[in-house]
Amino acid sequence: MNKKDISLQIYTTRNFKPFVDVLNFISNSGIKNIELFGLETIDVNNLKKNINDFKITCKSSHVSFESLKDASTIIKSAKLLNIQHIIVPAPPKRGNKFEDYFSISEEEWISFGKQLSSYVSVFEDSGLTLGYHNHSFEFKPLSSGRLPIQCIMEHNDKLKFEIDLGWTIAGGADPINWINEYSNKIIACHLKDFFDKNKDMLNHQNQSPVGDGFIDWKVLISTIKKTNCELFILEHDDPSDYKRYVLRSIENLADI
Repeated sequence: MNKKDISLQIYTTRNFKPFVDVLNFISNSGIKNIELFGLETIDVNNLKKNINDFKITCKSSHVSFESLKDASTIIKSAKLLNIQHIIVPAPPKRGNKFEDYFSISEEEWISFGKQLSSYVSVFEDSGLTLGYHNHSFEFKPLSSGRLPIQCIMEHNDKLKFEIDLGWTIAGGADPINWINEYSNKIIACHLKDFFDKNKDMLNHQNQSPVGDGFIDWKVLISTIKKTNCELFILEHDDPSDYKRYVLRSIENLADI
């Protein structure tokens, strides 16, 4: 992959300051597009100046599901930053632990899917897309045998999908199957890798630079390029050295 085709979810760099230095590094690395998170809380005017200074674009952003109630503010911010895709990365917060999401019932997943889909037209009417980003818990079978991801995605053909390929594998699913299943919905993907498939993939220390782990990226990227996927986005949930993570991932992806 060419550097210009690789984006970075800046959640990866959230613990490193100042942000202007992070943007400077990203620009110098050859990456020219970032995915934001928490658009509803960002000072978009200041961000616009910063990304313009470093000639970086923001084509997508994560927002909380709860923030969709104020869709007009999100849309205004997205327009200012030339964002095209609005992505909800998880259902409403449940408890204080990541594992609490695994206890959501099928009825709750269906209700969430319906509510999320009800906002699609609001964003489409403003020329934006609304999508969902998965973690691992959406691929853990419910008591009926169905998967939460199905309960989310089935209510609106126009609800888009940002498939996190690493989390899909961590959930015990074959990402190829789900790339094919939602090929018409996929507009972006997260590239997340793990050192060891036999260790806890919910442990962030098991996340590796893309290409240093066990995932076969040549097969996955070749497959997802057959869909409508526009963005290939690096993400590590808690790197000790984000610069090494980014540079090593770029280096490995150059051969794919």
